[in-house]
Amino acid sequence: MRVDGKTILVTFAGRRDRMELLARYVEAAIERGLIDEWHVWDFARNASDALWLQERFPVVQATPNYGLTYFRATRRLEVGSSGARLKAKVRATNDVHIGLKRASGRGPDYEIVIGGWGNRASAIRKFREAGELLDMARRDPSVAPTIVRDTPNVLPEFGFVSIALNVGRQGLSVAIDGEALMRDSEPIEPGEFDVLYRTGFGANGDWRFADFEARPMRRFSVGPELYYPKDAMFYTRAYQYYGANADEFANDVILKCDDDIAYVDLEGLARFVNFRRKHEEFFLVSADVVNNGVCAFFQQAAGVIPHGDDRFELPPGGLCGSLWSDGAKAERLHRFFLSNRARFQGALRPPVRWNERVSINFVALLGQDLKFIPDVMRDDEHDLCYGVRKRTKKENCIYPQFTASHLSFWKQDAGMNVAALLEAYRALADETLNAPAVSQAAIEEAESKVGADLPQVAERWAA
Repeated sequence: MRVDGKTILVTFAGRRDRMELLARYVEAAIERGLIDEWHVWDFARNASDALWLQERFPVVQATPNYGLTYFRATRRLEVGSSGARLKAKVRATNDVHIGLKRASGRGPDYEIVIGGWGNRASAIRKFREAGELLDMARRDPSVAPTIVRDTPNVLPEFGFVSIALNVGRQGLSVAIDGEALMRDSEPIEPGEFDVLYRTGFGANGDWRFADFEARPMRRFSVGPELYYPKDAMFYTRAYQYYGANADEFANDVILKCDDDIAYVDLEGLARFVNFRRKHEEFFLVSADVVNNGVCAFFQQAAGVIPHGDDRFELPPGGLCGSLWSDGAKAERLHRFFLSNRARFQGALRPPVRWNERVSINFVALLGQDLKFIPDVMRDDEHDLCYGVRKRTKKENCIYPQFTASHLSFWKQDAGMNVAALLEAYRALADETLNAPAVSQAAIEEAESKVGADLPQVAERWAA
């Protein structure tokens, strides 16, 4: 981790057809050291997209779970002649479950329950029939060979506990924070186990396995009951998580982008993060987003978008507007950008103060301001642009030296050829991601040409 903290990208996911494109840019940004971690929150709205997210982003850190849905660790546990040891850390108030499912060799599957029954007891269960561990209809814990121990308050209300499993000829032993908890002495034959994990009965779990630190992409699950949400309230779980863990992220830069960001200027991203770190006077800093009503107004005002057939007005208070509701107009803007990308990225325009609403398609905030967000409600965009900003006693701004392209708002989809635009943006990714990275010195030189002044462009044009 860098001395000045990490850069963490947060995405509320995820539509596979769109997000596959975003993933290409994020992977390139990680390779270039521009992003340290990608937190993907699983808010998929259909089973197909949810399955893709699970396969594409196998690491799960936060897992409220109300059924028998296990998550699979990225590495199998290989039990040799001398046994094996599995280590993890977890933060949960009750019902921590770890499953060991046979992938090779002979012998039963295991389920380890820590802090079950309202954080009063722990258990080791053995399932000798293949598939029984993960089949609610077939498993019967009441008759499975089980070792149960009274372990009142073994899981603390706050903070992590360390779990260590020793597996091998000596059997299966479980230790918590270095202290023995329980043991099954039946020898375990060599072979491989899939490592499964979940928290049950409504407990929120925050998991850390040893290989997480080497994996920048991390998926956060909020439970399958949210695949078909009726409103945006489920987003609050993500905001609450970061608000509750604000101290952990206090030195970091938090980037939040939509899952349908179809293009990211990686050179501009480096400038964007630099600017974000240096300017604590701002709460939200928005990218110069293609297909964003407020950004389009300033792009046209600056001559980036010509004053032709399409007029991009300033949406009242930054909300909605003609671009937001018109798919054909949005598609024309995308086509113009694809053919004239240098107009957007070539002019080093200074940042613009903007304290009304703006679509939060790609924004950045400082981790030190996360403490102000835990009560973000249904309309997270409104709350961030107004209430949260005012609590921080800061301003917001748009940073025109970083361009990102946002594919569509829901209102635009019916009037837009989404498939054709995605194909065009895939071709752009093929072109731009093969270009060499720009040096840090060149980035800083470009920043110096703009100067530090922030003109009151927003107020002047609004008047």
